[in-house]
Amino acid sequence: MTPDNDLDASDRHALVVAIWFAAGVVAAPLYHFGARVGAPAFMLAAFATLIAAFAGHVIVNVVYARAFSARELALVLALFAAGLVAFGVETLHSPTFAARAFLPTSLGFVALSAAFVFYLVAKSGLRKAFEGFDVIRSFRAGTRA
Repeated sequence: MTPDNDLDASDRHALVVAIWFAAGVVAAPLYHFGARVGAPAFMLAAFATLIAAFAGHVIVNVVYARAFSARELALVLALFAAGLVAFGVETLHSPTFAARAFLPTSLGFVALSAAFVFYLVAKSGLRKAFEGFDVIRSFRAGTRA
């Protein structure tokens, strides 16, 4: 890498970290307050903050002509899975949480997933987005890699 590319990568990384840190500082208290008092609007606002941070990350990627790195994708997948597991455990463990937060949290996870699918379709088109997940096709008899 040239020094200019190193500087661009550092700038991009700093912007992305700043966006996600700011979103986390806003989203965590919103979700916590909404789940504690049973205010679904606050929980949905927390998920909207995360979707806005995702949009900001996409904008930074476009400006720097980069894609999501494998590490970023792995981190997001791990965090999303951990959030789903925590949501499921808390729903089974606490009847009050289930009564207060099940619907808004479910809608938030669906909205996050929909935002990611929309990004994939907008960036690659429907066919290429599907082909990225169609791993069975490469294992069919008679096809070559």
